[in-house]
Amino acid sequence: LQPAAANPRRKIDRKAIEGLAASIRTDGVLHNLVVSPVEGRGKKERFQIVSGSRRFEALRLLQERGELPEDFTVAVEIRDDLSKDDTLRIATVENLQRQNLTPLEEAGALVKLVHKGVTLDDVVAQTGLSVTTIKRRLALNNLCREAKAALTTGVITLSQAEALTLGSDEDQETIIEAIRSGRDLSVDYIKDNLLDE
Repeated sequence: LQPAAANPRRKIDRKAIEGLAASIRTDGVLHNLVVSPVEGRGKKERFQIVSGSRRFEALRLLQERGELPEDFTVAVEIRDDLSKDDTLRIATVENLQRQNLTPLEEAGALVKLVHKGVTLDDVVAQTGLSVTTIKRRLALNNLCREAKAALTTGVITLSQAEALTLGSDEDQETIIEAIRSGRDLSVDYIKDNLLDE
């Protein structure tokens, strides 16, 4: 297998690959790779990856570390009928359709894991997220309804929302009201205001 030259993704986020590798180590590869044969001479048959280059990089990382069993198998769909244009289109569509969870969706999912008895260390190992990020996401569950709505609609930033978790529902509502009325409240201002109280 080899990465496709037509893949529109040029930058590989090493931390994201680490997280994907942690997920694969725990749950295996959840989606198959899509590949097409590479034309050329040679005794060994070669395939280019049309879809799944990040999964492939995560698998290579686990292999380099010796963290994959010898008999580890990966489902691969071979597409013989793809032109260069088809390959580019499929790779582009896969990247464009990928949508990350919102911070509140992450928070809800993490809470469900914790309520099922999964330890923080296990969540770190399974998701590849840092302990700090997990704690910050979990804290978002302490936002009042107005603050959650403001985060969802983009009235406040994720950093502002994380700062708001330091206050009561009433404090959060007061700050959200001030931001909605046009005041530009920095994260430091929000923290200082809530910590003083």
